[in-house]
Amino acid sequence: MDAREQLMYLLEKYYMGKYETSTFADEFSRIYDLETDYSQLSNREHELMKGLSIITARFSSNEEDLKIPNAYFSEKEVKQKATKVFLELTKK
Repeated sequence: MDAREQLMYLLEKYYMGKYETSTFADEFSRIYDLETDYSQLSNREHELMKGLSIITARFSSNEEDLKIPNAYFSEKEVKQKATKVFLELTKK
């Protein structure tokens, strides 16, 4: 399974509720940022996944972290963005 397939698998399983947000965020960031050959993604895939990666890399479940303006993203924000990306990439 190449990096793109791994990312799509993660998105699908997270959308279905099969992953905790912390696990999804860690895995998505790791695969996208470190293992993906961006030239193998379409421009749209790259644009959407890059935006999601910014959010997953700054995910925190710590309430104190979330009080810091513009520093961290909540579980709700990760879910909203991941859902948007998944639906956009899978629409026919």
